[in-house]
Amino acid sequence: MFCIGIDGRVLGPQPKGISRYVWELCKALDKVLPEARFIVYSRRPISPMPVISARWRWRCDISRTGAKIPNSLWCILRLGYLAKRDNLDVFWGGTGILPLAGLRCRTVLTVHDLVYRLAPKTASFRALWAMRLFFASSVRRADVIVSNSAGTANRFEAFYEKKIGAIVPPGLTETIRRRHSAEVQAVLLRYGIAQPYLLSVGTLEPRKGLHRLVPAFDSLLREGRLPNHCLVIAGDRGWKDDQIARLVSSNRRIHPLGFVTDDTLSALYTGAEALVFPSSYEGFGMPVLEARACGTRIVTTDIPELREAGGEDAVYISPSIEGIREGILKALESEKPKVLNRQDHTWAKSAKTFAAILTDNTMERLARSA
Repeated sequence: MFCIGIDGRVLGPQPKGISRYVWELCKALDKVLPEARFIVYSRRPISPMPVISARWRWRCDISRTGAKIPNSLWCILRLGYLAKRDNLDVFWGGTGILPLAGLRCRTVLTVHDLVYRLAPKTASFRALWAMRLFFASSVRRADVIVSNSAGTANRFEAFYEKKIGAIVPPGLTETIRRRHSAEVQAVLLRYGIAQPYLLSVGTLEPRKGLHRLVPAFDSLLREGRLPNHCLVIAGDRGWKDDQIARLVSSNRRIHPLGFVTDDTLSALYTGAEALVFPSSYEGFGMPVLEARACGTRIVTTDIPELREAGGEDAVYISPSIEGIREGILKALESEKPKVLNRQDHTWAKSAKTFAAILTDNTMERLARSA
């Protein structure tokens, strides 16, 4: 049976960003590759441990060494040796780095973004140095590299002398969809939110542009141009976020909700006047695609990756305070866009593209020879 190893360090009970991408793609791969088996590697037990089917196994490092070293260093130094005995056919590095030694199989590396080169001041210290130390060597060792967007692929190929093998974009889960009014009102009542409101989605960290969104929102309130609106922020606290947290807590018209489930998020998208996503840089921009699936107006930064996610209906801006102000006002004057055709953006479609890369048609050849 064809065996796929997976770096599972980012998986956990509240998947977001890269961890959500990896988890949703894993679930879709289980259906697309019914004859494969999967082994997921992690530095510590995942709780609650997600189980997809009987063909999935979880291998955790129970050594004292594994428990003491940082996450990225564990991947570089320990993961390969943990996988060495499992007779893998291919290993997927879904977090942007690969084990330095120990692996004896094909390797596929996913490049989600190039934050460490394009926006290094916005990265956490550990993430920045992990990528600076290990990303280039991982690129050299990878047999195939995939990216999550054409924008990321183009930037990567401009920096590195290696081609992207395929683009595997994020999809939409069935849960992310336009909700009925009763569902929206139930969520708003639970959080004490009154309409109308603007919505921001993402971890509280510098790259997401909240340190500019909040002053832009404040200024529109003072000028009476948003007389009744509030600002809802869905997302956990992250890193380098003390300034953002102070700004958010200084205004009673701002509602920070922390992490929310997909059901809650869908209701928030549906009820919002607009999603405002003024990130300085993204590898793709999943909240923008999700907002489109709920028929929500979108204000977001004018970069190629976010244009891929936002399509033709979004209002594209400079991620400055003035740019955000103008974008919000323009969006509120426009008609609500049509709900996105989900069939063009499914995890199953992405998984089929990715499965061909992982198997390199090996499984088809095995089936024909059986």
